[in-house]
Amino acid sequence: MADIEYPQYSPLDCWLNAAWAHKPSVRAVVVDGATVRYRAWNVCQGARRGLMFVHGFLAHARWWDHIAPHFADRYAVVAPDSTGSGDSDWRATYSRSQFAEELVAVARDADVGKLTVVAHSFGATAALYAAANFPDLIERVIVVDARVFLSGNEIDVREPPSRRYPDAARMRAHYRLMPPGKWPVPAVEDYIALHSMRETPEGDWTWKFDPKLFRMVKKDNLATEVAGMSRPVDFIHAEQSEVVGKIETQRFVDNFPGCGEPVLVPLSHHHIMIEQPVGLVAALNGLLARPR
Repeated sequence: MADIEYPQYSPLDCWLNAAWAHKPSVRAVVVDGATVRYRAWNVCQGARRGLMFVHGFLAHARWWDHIAPHFADRYAVVAPDSTGSGDSDWRATYSRSQFAEELVAVARDADVGKLTVVAHSFGATAALYAAANFPDLIERVIVVDARVFLSGNEIDVREPPSRRYPDAARMRAHYRLMPPGKWPVPAVEDYIALHSMRETPEGDWTWKFDPKLFRMVKKDNLATEVAGMSRPVDFIHAEQSEVVGKIETQRFVDNFPGCGEPVLVPLSHHHIMIEQPVGLVAALNGLLARPR
């Protein structure tokens, strides 16, 4: 019997590595005195449709590095770091309305034309607010596992103490998702964790996010201003989400007359792009192909 040859890497490994190998350009635009950096795929190749990926709380644009390239053959794709996160500047104070202005500024700077915005978790309200106020720019929003409307069962988010670590390896060992989930793809979590830290001028290591972001979590609630928006909106939620359940999903649908049937991603907690990246790409492909 001939020897059976087993692949050195799993199909998922190959899929992820191909996406990470598709390097974006890194651009910047100044918004109210702060530099907002964003990642761009296919923006210079004459694409007529735009797709923006918006990260969640304490996350950054590189959470989308293994997702965004799968759409760059059809769209001009951008993924910004909101101020206080990733590689963008820090501000004295933060607000969701300010984040919405940043999304609009990135879209205009990239000149991507009519735009669909995919927004995860904390980034959803800013994306919806931007869509409500700039209908000439944003034609559709796809919300991924976000609690936009309060449900009386809110997660307690507290500002952590500032921490520094002697090296990147030790810092990586302390990286934790919030909420934690249970089934992260190790390669994806490693990639995101390593791009969540930075070396300080003193030679030690710290997280990229600004701790002051915690001070605005329960402030500047724009939900009442975006409720009732008739623009096309879609909702993706995780089967095992710690953030979104049936009540939150139904409340979202009830508040948006233009909302399609919600899409469920099985075997996933809140961070769908980390636990079920292929499932998320499949869900997005289906929604983007859905006539609206």
